[in-house]
Amino acid sequence: MQRMSGIDPMFVYSETPETPMEVAYACVFDPATAPGGYSFDTVRNMLAERVPKLVPFRRRLMAVPLGLDHPRWVDDPAFDLDNHLHRAALPAPGGDEEFSEMVAKVMGRSLDPGQPPWEMHVVEGLAGGRVGLIAKVHHSVIDGVAGTMLMAELLDLTPEVRVVPESRQTWLPSKLPSSAQLLANAVPDLFTSPVRAVRAVREIGRTALRLATRAADSTTGPLSFPLGAPSTFEAPVVAEREVSFAELNLGQVQKLKERLGVTVNDVVLAICSGALRSHLTDHDLATSTPLVGIVPVSVRSGEEDEALGNRLSAMFVSLSSDRDRPMERLEAIATDSACAKAQERAVGYGPLASAVTDAMPPALARPLISLLARVGAVRRFGAGNVVISNVPGPDFPLYFAGMRMQSVHPLGPVVDGVALNVTVQSYLDSLFVGINACATAVPDLPALAQAMVRELDRLSGAAGAYHHEPVEGANGSAGANNPARIARAIPIGSAPTRHAAKRALAPRWG
Repeated sequence: MQRMSGIDPMFVYSETPETPMEVAYACVFDPATAPGGYSFDTVRNMLAERVPKLVPFRRRLMAVPLGLDHPRWVDDPAFDLDNHLHRAALPAPGGDEEFSEMVAKVMGRSLDPGQPPWEMHVVEGLAGGRVGLIAKVHHSVIDGVAGTMLMAELLDLTPEVRVVPESRQTWLPSKLPSSAQLLANAVPDLFTSPVRAVRAVREIGRTALRLATRAADSTTGPLSFPLGAPSTFEAPVVAEREVSFAELNLGQVQKLKERLGVTVNDVVLAICSGALRSHLTDHDLATSTPLVGIVPVSVRSGEEDEALGNRLSAMFVSLSSDRDRPMERLEAIATDSACAKAQERAVGYGPLASAVTDAMPPALARPLISLLARVGAVRRFGAGNVVISNVPGPDFPLYFAGMRMQSVHPLGPVVDGVALNVTVQSYLDSLFVGINACATAVPDLPALAQAMVRELDRLSGAAGAYHHEPVEGANGSAGANNPARIARAIPIGSAPTRHAAKRALAPRWG
């Protein structure tokens, strides 16, 4: 048994039927590279060999009786791959529209809480003979960096399917623990709960002191708080989702980064800002108040680089969407995000959230979160309008059961009060964008995806004649079939050491 820790339990406690807390990858593969071509049996046999050694894929959650402590991860002795791997076919003509509709249906359904929290859908019938894959995992299992680590285990660097070492193929699970065993396992943590409570109170005090110190420092710029975002995209949350995809030219983004002295992440935020402004204008919606982006930030230490679960904090960045000129938006965003990043590092919201969550038993956490949901706390406070994540990926081709991966669109969850999620991941020469939204909140989502492509072109065109001052603090800068090489890939820039390579994968805004 393994106790849930950090902020991971909050992704379980905050879930409702309308807001499944799950992340996903929607991938498309070219079967022409697979020896012998594509077959579902080949995919299933490969997964049957690899999944048992992937600990997160074979574990399920069990609650501690009476809610005395956080749930436990336990091996599922009834694990059956066929409960998680599904075969599907797109209706004709099998284009992007049909694929995104299928992905939206998958994103709108919650995972079975009595099973290990993941599923995969192998999708046949894509135009041109291509094969799709929709892989969905509960957010309590992985964040962006941990998802990259799992991807490294499932994908290969060549069309030749990697053989799992014999010593790692055997998995013999124990039977599920009884209520008495769960309670016995929780007893030591119950005795140490006062220590965690003291640690949480101390972290609250430290965070308040650091925040006050930063507020008093006139050289650090204004403080950023999750308050006051406009009511744009507010709608009663429903389980139905709408999904859309975009592909951006990574070379264009890198040229903007170098030309303007900003970061790749600043450019991504500016693309989202301009696209959202155009989208609101096209639908006669207000643009006078800037939208606020909620930006996840990795706070992994060097020792946690390969750990699963979540090591996250967040920044709240004005997207300056009230500004009409693209370069003014980008410059303002770069300044605001540099200040917000410095504030997050100085104040340490991630350790605060982990300490408080770790100290709060489910008997208190669940009803508290339920109360906050009933009163619409996120909407009332105006925390933000859109979650925008950017996760680096590999700059070399990857293969699944011998099939070359052509695209990988990541998707993040939607919560009540923040009805839009934009997640970006680099792969080869592209930035692949996945947009997930509450189906009733954002009109004409495919048009928003297209607007992102146009906004990148608009930024590139405007950058040529634009004079700028570099934003302070905004500097950007194994074996052939070894899965660790995938996890340590550096798509932007380079680093001479293994540690630096792994650190570069973290979705930090720098």
